[in-house]
Amino acid sequence: MRDSPNIVVPLAGKDKAFEARGMIKPLTKVAGKEIIRWIAESRPFPYDAAIFVVLQEHQAEYGIVDALRSFFGENIRVVIAEQMTEGSPQSILLARELIDNDEELLIDLGDQYLDLAGFADFLAAQRDSCAGVIPTFESYYYNRGYMLLDDAGRVLKVSEKDATPISTHSTACISYFRHGTEFVRYADRMIARQRTAANGAYLPSLVYNELIEAGKTVLSCPCELVAPLGTVEGADCFPQINRPLRGEVGSRKSEVGS
Repeated sequence: MRDSPNIVVPLAGKDKAFEARGMIKPLTKVAGKEIIRWIAESRPFPYDAAIFVVLQEHQAEYGIVDALRSFFGENIRVVIAEQMTEGSPQSILLARELIDNDEELLIDLGDQYLDLAGFADFLAAQRDSCAGVIPTFESYYYNRGYMLLDDAGRVLKVSEKDATPISTHSTACISYFRHGTEFVRYADRMIARQRTAANGAYLPSLVYNELIEAGKTVLSCPCELVAPLGTVEGADCFPQINRPLRGEVGSRKSEVGS
């Protein structure tokens, strides 16, 4: 068993708004630093052994694999998608051989700069009592995912991209699964059932509905959204709204999985 969870960062999508500016989203510089580096620095877990799923054409045109290795080291693992998939769950499943096991799995969509103070401690305390954990912050913006929670913070349902959100408990862009094999099994089931977000997209957070229907416990962990970096509008605002995270991010890097 690895000392820390398998971390998968799916970067095999396209965003025309970013590419119209001459660069793919992860490598777009904001306030002098690439978006993927801002994201990594806001996490209490390291990317130095993460699994990155990238698009072949992005390596050919932008050298994304070389850039990721220069940022995070030679021990990262890279899965190349020859073409766009139907969604990030399908991209993540391209790494099936690396994650279809009993090891813990963290999926990081890498488009929200988050304050995750307390997340590592929460996992350490709760990982044996649940099948999954979703960090959550308060919001009511339509183009996000939301959860119904019971009084104990257990997730009852996840719904994505609804015109009217089902709650104010938004899903952060991180998904934790106690066992990678359960993500694989239930992601396959979700896709076979064609269960998508309101906009027709497949998303990792919707896999939790399959776990919940199977009688498994999924918990929520409060966090705070500092800034969205998944859109050009968010990236443009980031230099104005960014603030330091509470505590020293670097000192928390090794906490998850310890």
